Amino acid sequence: MKKFKLFIDIKNEEHYLNEMANKGWTLVKYNAWGIYTFEKTASKVLNYRIDYQLFKKKADYMAYLTLFEDSGWQHISGTKHSGFQFFLPLNSENQELDIFSDTSSSNERYKRLYNQAMLWMGLMIVYFFIVQPSFENISSWYLTPSLWEYTGLQLFGMILVQTFFLLLQIMPLMFFMFGAIYYTMMGTKAKKLIKKYENG
Repeated sequence: MKKFKLFIDIKNEEHYLNEMANKGWTLVKYNAWGIYTFEKTASKVLNYRIDYQLFKKKADYMAYLTLFEDSGWQHISGTKHSGFQFFLPLNSENQELDIFSDTSSSNERYKRLYNQAMLWMGLMIVYFFIVQPSFENISSWYLTPSLWEYTGLQLFGMILVQTFFLLLQIMPLMFFMFGAIYYTMMGTKAKKLIKKYENG
């Protein structure tokens, strides 16, 4: 089963995955588009934990996975470029534990997430302002300059066809607008958690 969900809080995401496991659905894979792939199993009490790490070198990524495995955690999903890394305890002793031994380590995860979110948010805002269509002259959005010379049913038909192509043109723009909003929310949430742990 595949499910699409977006989270701006890692703890809420972990809680969601634990609830799904309790209902008999265990996580198999997660991708960057917010799609979770589950497989049907018996109801389980699981302790999903999520880290956020990006790696330039495969060797660094493999060392990271080995470190977690040696600490009693099984890597469930994630790649060296995906950022989000999903883990489950290898034994029952870790069922109530976090993947971080102290607040400082946990805080570093939120700092990495915040920095990445702000980077993507900035890139998406720049993209939006570069490719934004002119709102002063809506007719310029259409590919056929002479479109508005048609009348009646011909005009209606041409508008339908041209609107389809227009939507194809602006879909990347809408995607980047949504992305900018989502990453801003994620980054803001991470920043609040950083301050909470630093002051706590």
